[in-house]
Amino acid sequence: TITTTTTTTVPAPAASHKRDALPAIVAARQATAAPTSIPAYASACSGTARYSSACSCIGATPTTKTAAAPTKTVTSTATVTSGSPSPAPTFLLRLVGSGLVLNGVPLDGTFATIDNGDGELVGFNGDAGADAAYFTLNAAGNLVMLANGYLGYQDLGQTAELLHFVSPAAVVEPTEVLAVCAIVGGALKCVTDGNSVFVLCPGFAVTDDLFLVSVVRSGCTAVTIDAIVVP
Repeated sequence: TITTTTTTTVPAPAASHKRDALPAIVAARQATAAPTSIPAYASACSGTARYSSACSCIGATPTTKTAAAPTKTVTSTATVTSGSPSPAPTFLLRLVGSGLVLNGVPLDGTFATIDNGDGELVGFNGDAGADAAYFTLNAAGNLVMLANGYLGYQDLGQTAELLHFVSPAAVVEPTEVLAVCAIVGGALKCVTDGNSVFVLCPGFAVTDDLFLVSVVRSGCTAVTIDAIVVP
């Protein structure tokens, strides 16, 4: 919630020309009594009418001075309540720019699927999208597999390991470190215990599953994975 206060000076509203709108105290003011004689110090006045106006007695003429228009200061306070943060989008994972080929099939442009090997894994096996897995990020930035709600993690102390997925209730902390991810420039970026590079190692196993490493080892290729947001 954000509260802002603005102070503005504006012209005061013009006074009403209706005499009955004036305060009652003004209406009750008594008229000044006219003098019946002229004292010696006012002998310059030719009569009681002129004596009633001292200015007239000394020859002063009236002048008109226009006062500045009255103003008033108005202070307004506006409160803006921001809405709830937008939910993280649902997205697919698409491989780009790797140059990898698996069983004669170029992998660039294909989508991640769920491999059920050593637990739930993310595999790039040439899927054109028909069996693509859906993902999102939770409030903590953890990568969530939407098909089952599982979270991506790695074991503590590993410098090169498959990105595993497990039920939130089954995560064993601190020995299992949840991946913290973000979509940066359209690409998915994740980090666990010092590991932040996605790699694929075709031929490492029957399926071509996703690793998160700190150092790219022989037989593996660092890859970019685009997060393709879906409605």
